[in-house]
Amino acid sequence: MELPETGETRKLGRSPLIVACAQCGERLYVPEWSEYLNAGSVRHLWQCEACHYVFETTVRFAAA
Repeated sequence: MELPETGETRKLGRSPLIVACAQCGERLYVPEWSEYLNAGSVRHLWQCEACHYVFETTVRFAAA
């Protein structure tokens, strides 16, 4: 399936695909869970398999 190249897909394409563990630097590819906070932000919970460190990140989106 191919998605059309719209402004929204271009914006998403600029998002980092890999997050480094905040403790040991190991590459993390998928959060344990994600939580919609509001129209402008999403919170992700990460858990590192290498060192078992757990941390959160919040992604904020610019107003459309």
